[in-house]
Amino acid sequence: VPWALHAIRGKGQAAAAQVSRNDAAWDERLEELRLFAQGNGGLANVSQRDPERPGLGTWCVHQRNMERRGDLRPDRKARLVEIGFPFDPLEDSWDESLEELRVVAAGNGGVAHITRSDLERPELGRWCNEQRIFGRKGELRADRKARLLEIGFVFSLQGEAWEKSLEELRLVAESNGGTAHVLRNDPERLELGRWCATQRTLEERGDLRADRKARLL
Repeated sequence: VPWALHAIRGKGQAAAAQVSRNDAAWDERLEELRLFAQGNGGLANVSQRDPERPGLGTWCVHQRNMERRGDLRPDRKARLVEIGFPFDPLEDSWDESLEELRVVAAGNGGVAHITRSDLERPELGRWCNEQRIFGRKGELRADRKARLLEIGFVFSLQGEAWEKSLEELRLVAESNGGTAHVLRNDPERLELGRWCATQRTLEERGDLRADRKARLL
C-alpha cells in the first residue's frame, strides 16, 4: 500500500536524522575533550565536579558507564582510547586528584603540594603522600610521575620543607609591598631568615638549583 510504504520510509528517514544528530553531538564532545587534554598535559578526562565544564564531565562518566556495560560502539571507544581517555575508575580517580592538585597549584603560585595535615583538603593531602611513598619505593608509574613533575609536584621531604619556606616568603612579600626578604636575625621569623640566608649562600657558591633560583627571582 503506497501510503504505508511512505510512512515506513518517513520513519526510517527520521531515525537516520536522529542518529546523525547524535553522532554530531558526540563528535563535538570528543573534540572538546581533545582540546582540553592538549592544554592540560594530556589529561583526557574531566571530572563531574569541574565547575567550568559540568556537561563535559557528565559526558565522560557516561562514556565510562557505556563501556562497562558493553554498550559503547567500538569506533567510539577506539577514538577515545586514541586521545588517552581513561576507562578504569581508579584511573579516573587518580586523574581527578591530579586535576584538583593542578587547580590548587595554579592558585598557590605554582606550589603543587598539599600536606596530610591540611584541614581544608585532607583527602588530597593523603593522596599526595601516597604518590610520594610510591615514588620512593619505585612503584609509581612513569607516566604518572611525569605528569606530577609537569605541574611541579614535590617528591622529597627536603623539597617539601623548601616549598613551605618559599610559600611563607611569598606571603611575607605580599604583605610587604613585594619585598621578598627576611633578615637572618628577624625575631618574628628566625627560621625563615636562616632559610633565606642559606639560599643566598648556595647561590653564591653556585650550588642553588636553577629551577629554585628562578622561582626565588
